[in-house]
Amino acid sequence: MECWGFPAPQEAPIAVHMIHTAKTRLIVLFQVVALFFASAALAEPQTMTVEQANAAVQTGELILLDVRTPGEWKETGVPKGAWPVNLQDKNFGKNLSAILKRNPDKKIGFICRTGNRSGYVFKAVQKYGVQNIVDVSEGMAGSAAGPGWLKAGLPTVSDKQALAALPADFTAK
Repeated sequence: MECWGFPAPQEAPIAVHMIHTAKTRLIVLFQVVALFFASAALAEPQTMTVEQANAAVQTGELILLDVRTPGEWKETGVPKGAWPVNLQDKNFGKNLSAILKRNPDKKIGFICRTGNRSGYVFKAVQKYGVQNIVDVSEGMAGSAAGPGWLKAGLPTVSDKQALAALPADFTAK
């Protein structure tokens, strides 16, 4: 019997067995830790820059929900292709649930003015185990995460255009 690559003394088989068992457990533990870090590295990021979000919206990969208020939409416009869904609306939860349920193959992103509300919604939805979501934490006006949609010069549409383009049944085409 060997222990750590050296022949074990004949008089200590129990100690050798204990060391061998501990060695096996350490190897398994290191494999599990390595697998965890490898899978974490492969996991998709949970935030997007405004440029990434814009590109994903334009290709149809992402449904971007602008969770700001109607007054904010009117003031700055809505990201082109985004769905204006007011976080303060009494039907927000019902609407969000419908969007998630009717678009299972789409990534859902959240954007607000500076990333606070979108981050709140992201974390709340994530607690329910929803996986395919992202936070565009730069927001429209910018934050510590980046300059924001407006300063990046990304396209916007009027609030009226965005509301008119919002699918009535919350199902992406």
